[in-house]
Amino acid sequence: MKESEKKLVDLAIEKFFNPDYQPDVWFSSNIFMVFGLPTQRLKGNPAFWMKETPLCKLTITRDEQYEIPIDTEIRTKNTNLIDIGETFNEYVKKVGYHEGRANKALLGQLINYVTCVMKVEPKNLANGHILGMHSLVARAWNVHFDVKNPEKLALSKGRILLDEQYAKWVHDHCVPLDMRVIQCFRRNPLALDFYRFLAYRNNGLNKTITFPDSDLFKQFGTDQQCDKITRIRLKGILKIIQTQLQWPVKARFEDGYFELQPSPPAVRHTIPSKSPLRIVDQSKLKGQNKIKM
Repeated sequence: MKESEKKLVDLAIEKFFNPDYQPDVWFSSNIFMVFGLPTQRLKGNPAFWMKETPLCKLTITRDEQYEIPIDTEIRTKNTNLIDIGETFNEYVKKVGYHEGRANKALLGQLINYVTCVMKVEPKNLANGHILGMHSLVARAWNVHFDVKNPEKLALSKGRILLDEQYAKWVHDHCVPLDMRVIQCFRRNPLALDFYRFLAYRNNGLNKTITFPDSDLFKQFGTDQQCDKITRIRLKGILKIIQTQLQWPVKARFEDGYFELQPSPPAVRHTIPSKSPLRIVDQSKLKGQNKIKM
């Protein structure tokens, strides 16, 4: 049995036999679920990437040195300052990964993410009316990765300072997730995306929604020729979520459509209301805006 499968079985047993199970709650910004960021590196490393929904358009512009970020998650801690630790390896371990090649991939995505610029523009506005939001993701960053002498970093721990407006948006619109479920699915990108999608779409849902399941597959970036295989895989993942993981989400695939009914939240225990967001001034990171590798 693979390590990820064993963790999934252990978690299923604990949730079934322990009525007081308390998840390690993380949050995902729903901007990623609304638009669905790219799921793989873009060919040609374009200067910007655009995605539209019936209501609005998202444009991500990359830094000249880096790439467009692909799908990722955000944890909110009621502040726009994210502490990485003395090394990036330390941060990676916190989210359940082991040291190795995965670290470099995660670091690359972190750099792509914090250096990009996002623009959201509503569609279908009246003539003569323009509206939008233009935001940096981060104002400053200082991340150490694979440092040969980490003892020298005692006075310089890694940190990322998110843009104030962006941090407020994430704080106000995030969706709670069970971090242990995320760790179980971390080597199965389709399962991870599906779990996060269900959590996001179910959050505040007050009526049944139905749409072609092909639209769901597009959300996850799968090839149209693989729709049949993707449908079978998602049905299996949904069964695991509903039975083994004890989340009675009312969802189903039926005759080429996907149906989702209002259901209990992914994190069933009451979550205390979030404290006001504590904003850290950019001057706190003055002189620490370089990434060392």
